[in-house]
Amino acid sequence: MQTSLIRAAATGILLATLGVAGVSAETQTPHAELERAVSGVVERMQQTLSAKERLALTPESAASFLNARERELFSTGFARLQVSAPVTVHVAFESAPGEVPFWLPARGFERRSDLDFLVDGEDDYATWSKRFPAGGIGLGIPGFSGEMKPYLIFIEADKAAAVELEPLVPGVDVVEATLGQQAFLDDDDDLTTLPDRLQGLPMLRSYESWELVSRLVGHFRATDYPSSEDPDHVQLTWQGDPASSITVQWRTRGESSRGRLWLARQSDLLRENPGRARIVQAEPVVMTTPQIVNDPAITLHRVTLDDLAPATDYAYAVSAGDGGQWSELRSFRTAAKRGAEPYSFVYLGDPQNGLDRWGELIRQSDHRFPKSRFYLIAGDLIDKGTQRDNWDQFFAESSPVFDRRPVLPAIGNHDSHGGHPTLYLQQFALPDNGTDTLDPGRTYHVTYQDMLVVVMDSNYDLIDPATQTEWLDRVLGESDARWKTVIYHHPLYASHPERDNAPLRDAWLPIFDRHGVDIAFQGHDHAYMRTQPLRGGKPVAEGEHGTVYLVAVSGTKMYEQSLPDFAVFGATDTRTFQVIDVDPANGTLRYRAIAESGEVIDEFALRKP
Repeated sequence: MQTSLIRAAATGILLATLGVAGVSAETQTPHAELERAVSGVVERMQQTLSAKERLALTPESAASFLNARERELFSTGFARLQVSAPVTVHVAFESAPGEVPFWLPARGFERRSDLDFLVDGEDDYATWSKRFPAGGIGLGIPGFSGEMKPYLIFIEADKAAAVELEPLVPGVDVVEATLGQQAFLDDDDDLTTLPDRLQGLPMLRSYESWELVSRLVGHFRATDYPSSEDPDHVQLTWQGDPASSITVQWRTRGESSRGRLWLARQSDLLRENPGRARIVQAEPVVMTTPQIVNDPAITLHRVTLDDLAPATDYAYAVSAGDGGQWSELRSFRTAAKRGAEPYSFVYLGDPQNGLDRWGELIRQSDHRFPKSRFYLIAGDLIDKGTQRDNWDQFFAESSPVFDRRPVLPAIGNHDSHGGHPTLYLQQFALPDNGTDTLDPGRTYHVTYQDMLVVVMDSNYDLIDPATQTEWLDRVLGESDARWKTVIYHHPLYASHPERDNAPLRDAWLPIFDRHGVDIAFQGHDHAYMRTQPLRGGKPVAEGEHGTVYLVAVSGTKMYEQSLPDFAVFGATDTRTFQVIDVDPANGTLRYRAIAESGEVIDEFALRKP
């Protein structure tokens, strides 16, 4: 544990040597006792409150539900620090959610509107202050709603005093409060304004993802897309060679018996007596989410077929169990052997918000390009990765396309909401060929005919991007695919300088350049951008190889952009899907970005021998 020393200079401005309390939140659970208490409260609520009462919880009713021991822990157990002399503690939190943590007025904190400020240009932060003697200081939860980002803590010592400050929660660090300072360790929000009194003070920062630690209000939810006895949310992925395998997954209610899959070649369906159809038992995986009050348990049925014929159209149907009705027929096509036939695929930026309109967009892409073979999604599939009802809507909107076109997703920061992409990993059956430093499915690679697609996890605030470099270097180096592409969420080259992701660029760019990556599919920026072919961060000369970096968005959330000099084209407030046509026979790749209006807003072509 490092110690930060606060000293009052002659001007009265406090200086701090920077320190970090323990290790990152990735390797420890910094709020273990608080999390156990929250779990106990949740369990008691499930036992004593009706579903209607659980859905109607407010911060006030949640606070009144706590017993005395829980109330004390919720008032003191979130942020802890040690000081060697009396100090004034200023706690500042975002006021937009409308919740005032119950413990602030209860413990005598004074509202100080003269010390309010802005974060990220528009987020109002309200400040509360209290004087503390030397010794240990415990501060309470951000709130009950899960919408309250962890508060910022400023420590003010008396003039002419020297105070030792020691943060006691693993992962917290101490920085000097200055304009432009990053407010959280896992988000690029910065201090836009700051009162003179707070400037220069030591500021304790933590992780925005910690907002969920004490969530009780909104923890219990109702899904608009509950499961039933009939199969739904049918989707295709690959866990093996696209020329010979497919994985089919579907959902039913509760703890269902093993579902079944019926499979036949489409050409056999034209015969009077097909005879070649087969039935395969699914592997059931029960997924329990008790916070969904109207659908607490579902079964995911999975079948992986690994003996299929290349370049072949198959028909299939699924059922809930041995006695269940068969679904309608669906179809898919296996990949051809390398270089055997032209193919197309679709690339999508963040869906995240407005999933109903996103569903319309991908169905439009499927209608216009019905021979597309698969879909890539560059992360942020939904807004809140810990909320299954978000995922239910995503699968309800996407199933009419992804039940015929395999999907290859990458993980975004919203899919990792809460610190770990648990529900994402549970609901996608993905290749287990990624780096062994991360959970299976967070990174993986697929080769479709003459194209390698490498999928990475760019959440560098949660994981060190260097943990993927050895694997990335090996996969790209061992591949002899004509086209080498990568897909991840946070851009190496962003469409606005305030969204720069230098740690990713430092770790991955040399590997991209060394192995001649052709295209990098990216998301996160909620705008559209295409760069010139780049190598070493600079445009290449005519005829030389470089990587084209793309950014796109398919949902309704939009950001402004300020394009770098090497950008060829950019657009804001524009939802798009991108179709890529590849012809192995002549070595061409054609790319088109298509707006929801149907207009082609950007295009380019590449050719390789």
